[in-house]
Amino acid sequence: MKLPFLKEEYHKGIAGRIVVVAFAILFAAFVFRFDEVWRLVRQLTSLASPFIVGFAIAFLLGPVQRKIESVLRPTLFKNSQRIKLMHGVSAGLSVLFLLMLIFVFLWIFVPQLVDSIKSIVEYITRFLRANSSRLNEILVSHNIISFNGDELVVAWENIVSSQIKNITTILDNLVTISSVIVNFLYKMLVGMITAFYILLDKDHLAAQIKKIGYSVMSREKIEGLIFWTRRANHIFAGFISGKILDSFIIGVICYIGMLLFRMEYPLLIASVIGVTNIIPFFGPFIGWVPSALILLIVNPISALWFTVFVLFLQQLDGNVIGPHILGDSVGVSALSIMIAIVIGSGLFGFVGMVVSVPVYALIYAFIRTMIHGKLKSRGLPTDTEEYVHAPEMLKPEVPPHV
Repeated sequence: MKLPFLKEEYHKGIAGRIVVVAFAILFAAFVFRFDEVWRLVRQLTSLASPFIVGFAIAFLLGPVQRKIESVLRPTLFKNSQRIKLMHGVSAGLSVLFLLMLIFVFLWIFVPQLVDSIKSIVEYITRFLRANSSRLNEILVSHNIISFNGDELVVAWENIVSSQIKNITTILDNLVTISSVIVNFLYKMLVGMITAFYILLDKDHLAAQIKKIGYSVMSREKIEGLIFWTRRANHIFAGFISGKILDSFIIGVICYIGMLLFRMEYPLLIASVIGVTNIIPFFGPFIGWVPSALILLIVNPISALWFTVFVLFLQQLDGNVIGPHILGDSVGVSALSIMIAIVIGSGLFGFVGMVVSVPVYALIYAFIRTMIHGKLKSRGLPTDTEEYVHAPEMLKPEVPPHV
């Protein structure tokens, strides 16, 4: 907005000062009111979470939609005037594909999960019966029962008190679980609808965003922003889709291996290993803990062999399967990955653990490009090995090629 009482040449300077002052105010509010600002950010994120889920679903289904359109375009939609209809059909088929995957997974996984839980409960029941004398000692030590000669005396007031506490705890847990399930289903429903509309109109949405960008920024800046947006999409798509495929393969190998070695609950444990493997670096070990505990209760020998098997899987994934699938989509060191995961998990939990690596890879790529540009402008080499013995062995500056 121009001020009519000022000359034209002052407007640019005033606009810059307003931006600086506004940024300083925001930075001061962030520093001195960090708790309030962070609470507001979390509340806004919670409110927007269904739409964030929808964006994530649309992002994951993007390659599926493009594959469907590559099949539909040369056959049913040769006419360019029917492109919008093609986008609608491909978006609907992509969402349907995801729903079918979820249905097939639940159809296979849930019965096996129920059977595994029943088996574990039966084993615990048999274990308690076989160790009833030790159980009696524990009950006596907690004043639940006592013996008057050969007569068993039950402290009903202790039992009732403990049962009331247990029932209250169970009810609280049921309410919490029900709330989580309802919230999850709501987010998935809104997310599916949002993903459909994003897939339906993503080209038009992208064009609108670029149009706004060209109107408020210089052409050089907006095209640089478009370049880095595409680079971010490449890094995130390559990492996340590759990690999902990698985790699926690890889960299948784990299931087949457990069947061959006749370990207990192969589908349940293989699913846990596959899901947690999505988390880089720490994933196999996070999945190993609950799986090994389950096997330790049932068969300690199986738990021991499973530990050895998970170490083998981790090495296979880290040195063969992972690099082959992910390629150079990340391109950062193992130490950097570990630091990024620790920071991401501390800030955003499980989601932070998953996305921290591609976020760091994008930041690393941006800083690397900026540094290489500065070095080239000064006629210096960009290879890191050239700086091992700097400054003694560093090649002299060469005038940059014009």
